[in-house]
Amino acid sequence: MRPALDLLLVVVLLGLAVHLARTDPRRWRIGVLLLGALWAALSALGVDVLVLPQVLSVVLGLLFVGNGLRLLRPQSRGLTNVLALLLGIAILTATAVGTGVVGSGAAGAIAAAPTGPEVLGIVVLLLPGYPALAFGSFALYCLTYRRHRARAEPAAVVVLGSGLVGGTVPQLLAHRLDAAADAWRAERDRGHECLLVPSGGQGDDEPMSEGVAMTAYLMAHGIPQGSVATEDRATTTEENLLLSREILRSRGIGDAGPLRVVTSNYHVGRAALLARRLGIDADVTGGPTAWYFVPSAFVREFLAALTLHPRTNLGGLGVWAAWTAWLAYAVLPV
Repeated sequence: MRPALDLLLVVVLLGLAVHLARTDPRRWRIGVLLLGALWAALSALGVDVLVLPQVLSVVLGLLFVGNGLRLLRPQSRGLTNVLALLLGIAILTATAVGTGVVGSGAAGAIAAAPTGPEVLGIVVLLLPGYPALAFGSFALYCLTYRRHRARAEPAAVVVLGSGLVGGTVPQLLAHRLDAAADAWRAERDRGHECLLVPSGGQGDDEPMSEGVAMTAYLMAHGIPQGSVATEDRATTTEENLLLSREILRSRGIGDAGPLRVVTSNYHVGRAALLARRLGIDADVTGGPTAWYFVPSAFVREFLAALTLHPRTNLGGLGVWAAWTAWLAYAVLPV
């Protein structure tokens, strides 16, 4: 009976995820539903309920450690990387200790009234479970959103800045600009003329604004000056979107259709979440990124995305902590 109920849950969760993806794919909850469906499918196959958070904890811990190891480079020694390394080690240690104490038969142990150390092992194993599951759901949401096809005839193509190196456009930003230029040319070839908006302000260590450097790059690669509107004040992704919308509205085209927002592929998911939160109708697409840059960049995206839903994540953490406490209480031998 239990496998049948699990399979029914899989169908329901997948159906809800597909429905949300069709109505507005810029929702993290799509990833939550997909993760729930995966968890139920594993349960239907007889896989221990603790395996999924355990595996995801190992993945998240390794990513944090990998990000923290950037400390080895003198130019990357900072508090953020120190904290990432310590957090990664803590997650891996908790997972290893919990797994070692509980063993592979956690569910069976629970059913057989485990000893105090076994209960402690289960609790320790579950400690990194919530952030690991949140990470898994965010990854599934991002993978799903990347399959979303951008709509044709956008009102404008907005390119998000990512910083200059020595006053010039680095490869990461060049990939974004190339992808945006390709999107603009594809629209022109369809007979649709749209504006291209490179967006980025000037950092303390930059001789010019990113927007100005991005405009020069686009014009050097064949984009007509009259088709470019430079935004040169933004310092965050949120400001990129809001200030670009201001420019478009000042030209009377801010609400003429959806926007096409171009960024790096690892940044697509959070940019889409942020656009939805700001009430901006936009399809977000990504340019290629060097493979070695993606893991640490994606971890930072995940942490930044958590701040977009503070109440939801605090509530989820509270529920997870309460469930862990209840589990410990329920199986403690008397």
